[in-house]
Amino acid sequence: MNSLNSMLITCRTRLKKVSQRQVGGKAWNLFRLLHSGFPVPPWFVIPSTVFDKVIKTHRYRIEQIVKDIDFTNQRAADVASSLIGRVIMTLELSKQFSEELSLAVNRILGKETPLCVRSSVIGEDSKENSFAGQMDSFLNVPQEKLIDAIKKVWVSAFSSRALVYRHRKNISVTDVSTAVIVQEMIQSAASGVLFTRDPENRAKQCVISAGFGLGEGVVQNTVETDTYRIGCNATDISREVAIKEYRVAVNTSKQGTHKEPVSDELKSKQVLTDLQIRKLAQTGVQLEQGFGAPQDIEWAFDQRGRLFILQARPIVSASYKAFSAEIRIWDNSNIVESYPNLTLPLTFSFVRTGYENIFRNATLGFLLFKNELKKELPIFKNMIGLLDGRVYYNLLNWYRMLSYLPGFKKHKKSWDQMIGISKRVNFPESRLSLVNKVYSLAKVIWCLFTVKGIASKFFAHFNPLYDRFKNVDVSSATEDELIAIYGSLGAEFTDKWHLTLYDDFCAMKYYDWLKRLCSKWGLERYSNLHNNLLCGEKGIESVKPVRSLVRLANMFRKDPVHRALLSEDDNNVIWKKIQSDERCETLKQALEDHLEAFGDRGVEELKLEKPTFREDPAALIGLIKNYYLSGLSVETMGDKEQKIRKDAENILLQHLTNPFKLLILKFVLRNARQAIANRENMRFARSRLFGIVRRLFRRMADLFVDKSVLEASSDIYYLTVDEVFGFVQGTAMTQNLRALVKIRKEEYKQFARETLKERIETTGIPYLNSLHEVQTSNEKKKKLNGIGCSSGIAQGRARVVLDPSSKLAKDRHILVTRSTDPGWVFLMISSKGIVVEKGSVLSHTAIIGRELGIPTIVGVKHATKLIRNGDRICINGSIGEVRWQ
Repeated sequence: MNSLNSMLITCRTRLKKVSQRQVGGKAWNLFRLLHSGFPVPPWFVIPSTVFDKVIKTHRYRIEQIVKDIDFTNQRAADVASSLIGRVIMTLELSKQFSEELSLAVNRILGKETPLCVRSSVIGEDSKENSFAGQMDSFLNVPQEKLIDAIKKVWVSAFSSRALVYRHRKNISVTDVSTAVIVQEMIQSAASGVLFTRDPENRAKQCVISAGFGLGEGVVQNTVETDTYRIGCNATDISREVAIKEYRVAVNTSKQGTHKEPVSDELKSKQVLTDLQIRKLAQTGVQLEQGFGAPQDIEWAFDQRGRLFILQARPIVSASYKAFSAEIRIWDNSNIVESYPNLTLPLTFSFVRTGYENIFRNATLGFLLFKNELKKELPIFKNMIGLLDGRVYYNLLNWYRMLSYLPGFKKHKKSWDQMIGISKRVNFPESRLSLVNKVYSLAKVIWCLFTVKGIASKFFAHFNPLYDRFKNVDVSSATEDELIAIYGSLGAEFTDKWHLTLYDDFCAMKYYDWLKRLCSKWGLERYSNLHNNLLCGEKGIESVKPVRSLVRLANMFRKDPVHRALLSEDDNNVIWKKIQSDERCETLKQALEDHLEAFGDRGVEELKLEKPTFREDPAALIGLIKNYYLSGLSVETMGDKEQKIRKDAENILLQHLTNPFKLLILKFVLRNARQAIANRENMRFARSRLFGIVRRLFRRMADLFVDKSVLEASSDIYYLTVDEVFGFVQGTAMTQNLRALVKIRKEEYKQFARETLKERIETTGIPYLNSLHEVQTSNEKKKKLNGIGCSSGIAQGRARVVLDPSSKLAKDRHILVTRSTDPGWVFLMISSKGIVVEKGSVLSHTAIIGRELGIPTIVGVKHATKLIRNGDRICINGSIGEVRWQ
């Protein structure tokens, strides 16, 4: 031990005098790095022996708390961690320790140097156990706060996530000991992570993730980063340069760090120079050779351009014998449009099975020899998940499915764009036999050249089936008859449903190509031209219900008898008067025709628990009132849409003079329009199918209530399909369905009080991880950016709508909401502009915004939190900018 003091170990201590048990895994690696000649910021270590001595008298109490943890209950782990934290934070440290600490800071680091205080748990950063992110580090700590920071690091060794990690990895949860690193804080200009092998496929290349500012933002994935790939010979560099909006920097007036905007000149600039990239790669190769294994390295360049290695550990990933096979990434991009907020068990169980069958059939359709996919078939059972009542994509399973397509990396990028994935995940391409590669490529080409044919084939199969099943009278059906109808429905409809995914693929590719060609051929100066060219497409089913309702509003407007009805506040009363008044016969027939054609269209229509207009026809009256007050007409709607489209086409003809290029772009445009229209129309077909399923389960619910199986018909939605059918067929695991429903209702009450993150990464059992979002806000912010999907500038009052059943004001407004589904089109048409937190360029919101010619911006994070109802707002749908006062 260094002669400076007896309780601390400084970085000047020779390696042979240091043991891993004393300094922990992270500090041990720092000693190895420095000993091997790598640039490491100066530090000293408070060894684990100090920790052991300080808590010696409290060890028994801590062990008793840990011993009683129920690791199937996250809350139990949180409570135990909190109890231990209170014990440690109240510990008294000796005067001698405080004096030696101050002396070490002054001599090793410097009196005014900001400090970085980091954990170094025994066994951390090893080949078997990374403990990545399990313990806490504290940056920019002033000397007077050092002891408090040290205690907090000790506490973090018993954090609930660290305890759960230990339990899962079969590491003792009682024999916990940790050292603490106190290190000079590097004021980094750029920082990030370097892998000396591709962590996904073990390719022999360095992968560098780099962001401006401190590495905390990169490691925690809170700032935008560039990605560089460079071979071990440090020659060719592959770059993915992102638009950087933020960086993490130190607080100049107090301890800690903060997130701040990147200057305009740096936003699109490459974080690292080629020289720095090569220097990092060379350092990584040397480090890997010296440590004898591929390395995961944290690094930083300071303001003077000096490189520092902050941490190194063996790579722990799916390809490197680690527990990351249990890692799942959940993302609700796009799917939140269909299943916003809470989704009840009956809907989820029905949808999950549908996803399994349809996506499996679609993927198998791209392969001639199906056996090559045999080992992957289980992934189709888990394409989506239900986290605290919310539906999420199981993202890695989606990538695994897509990896069987030729040109996976390009398709993945287009798919991410289509569904709004903002944070990229690297994923290796699956290996196929040559025959399957050729067959798959041929199938892709066939899809791309038969866009219209795909839709024709789908509807030729769907329409007669729908006509047959929609007329089936289930009002007197028994439970077994309902199950038989459901089974026939699933077998017959799913036979061709995978064609909807083939159309999605075409929409994804043609939209991407249209955008790229407009940019490549000098048309990018006409802002949002590619979206304007897609505006005003006729034949989109999602808009037809709105046009029908606008016509109904005009019927009320033209007839004094009908107008008088709208003075009544109660929509149910109005509906009953229309049914009974002979003078309203024409109006009554028009309403019935609307319900026959569009009765399954409604808000959150893909949730079986939500009533459609067919079941609650009086709800139509409220919409008609809004359209009546707005003065909308079918003619004015069409005029606006067609003007945007025609202006865009004129620009195309005037400025793309090369006939060959024009021919190609027209081909791409025609297919993009067709595929996107198909996408909406097929979605309407899905709504109709859900309408049939909804009728079956409502009849089943009534039968269960009649026989006292359930207390209320609505209770059936808290059961799964298998639980309902199992009770009828004698295979139920639980016969007391009332009690089961009661448990589920209590769970959903708790779920309703919680806010979940958009993207959640879980390890092991998902429900034992923290799923909840930390609520943050920035009241001073008056500008947001998203993805401009429909051009134009709109100004007016914001109408923040979280419940689509809300009544709209008489004056047209700018709709601000979290997400929309097809049912929202009734609200969208009454708006001057649309701002949505979720969504993508091919989401329903974007398609309908373009179709209606309404300025639309999607992907505007935190819009409903920062924009208040009634704020004066201005949106630019061309550039995706939102400003308000």
